[in-house]
Amino acid sequence: MRHRYRGFATLNMSGPRERQSFVLLILGTALVFIFTGAFAMLEAERSAHSSDIGRLTTHLSADTLLWAMGREIPYLATMRDKQDDGRMSRLFFELATSIDPKDPRTFIGRELPGFSLFDTEIVVAGKGVKYTDVPIESEPPPDLAKELERQSERVKDHTPSDRVDKPSPSSSVKRVFIYQTHFSESYLPDLGRRDPDMAYDWDKNVIMVGKRLGEELERLGIGTEVSTAHYKEPHPKLYRSSRKTVLAAMRQNQDLQYFIDIHRDSQRRDKTTTTIDGKPYARISFVIGTAHEDWEQNLKLARQLHNKLESLYPGLSKGVFLKNRATGNGEYNQSLSPRSILVEIGGVDNSFVEVFRTTKALARAFADLYFQTEPVDARTSAPSGSR
Repeated sequence: MRHRYRGFATLNMSGPRERQSFVLLILGTALVFIFTGAFAMLEAERSAHSSDIGRLTTHLSADTLLWAMGREIPYLATMRDKQDDGRMSRLFFELATSIDPKDPRTFIGRELPGFSLFDTEIVVAGKGVKYTDVPIESEPPPDLAKELERQSERVKDHTPSDRVDKPSPSSSVKRVFIYQTHFSESYLPDLGRRDPDMAYDWDKNVIMVGKRLGEELERLGIGTEVSTAHYKEPHPKLYRSSRKTVLAAMRQNQDLQYFIDIHRDSQRRDKTTTTIDGKPYARISFVIGTAHEDWEQNLKLARQLHNKLESLYPGLSKGVFLKNRATGNGEYNQSLSPRSILVEIGGVDNSFVEVFRTTKALARAFADLYFQTEPVDARTSAPSGSR
């Protein structure tokens, strides 16, 4: 017994380096959790208007910041010189995958529910909107994705002309192009389902919303083209597919000036519905990607639409949100035009009736802005309309 006791004591008292490493590991882990919690709290309490320096550094990698600061601090320049090897390979990797190897948020932001919300910047907050109300992008579960893929096999490849639906000839000059990157996004009440992960359909989806918006804009005298493309590629590659659609439309019609990508939010009904004049409306959100140089031009248009909706239909717009690569695509094809926006209309629990009410309201707000800024293009005056 004495011998075994001495051996046990020797085992526990030996290896000071191991014990030190273990203690450091525990302390390091605790500090990580403390820092993460503090960061989340600060982000949640941050004002909707971020500082200019904050917006600028969002788009700079750690290497770029280190290089800039190294011009003033020699020690940082020394650190940068040691890290130059492999910079180009990291750059190409980030461009191809939207993942920054040095930023863990780009790895785990899409895997941990709610984590990416704090990477979204609320530029303009609608009534009652907090960080928990930020639009959420999701994709079909594997089984449903396979079913959608099987349905795509029965559809022949579209030619560029097949991808466009011109609602009516009320305006000969087409200025607005509407498309749906995540075309299969749909609404549970009209699908007869309850599981929010199943709010996708090949036939009954946001393409119907895009077509309705096109019809409303045409009715108001604004020439519009609507893409009805169904893409066969996997969900992560859909922005690449819809980019081809937009580029084809731009080549075919150089008069196009506005590009609207219609989506459906993955948030639940309490965060995507409001009541106006006793009728339920699906709330709307404007998402602007910052992963390109000219995003502020798109932001200007989104702000104008939010403000116009707020004056016509108070509470209908959830606001304007900025997203970078850490939260998803981050560019959303908006680098193609300074008048490109992504619009989320309603959530999984809204009905097409509620969504179409909002679509009509969006068309009215857009028409008001359009005829104010481009009177030369107006062949007819926009009717006042009613809610």
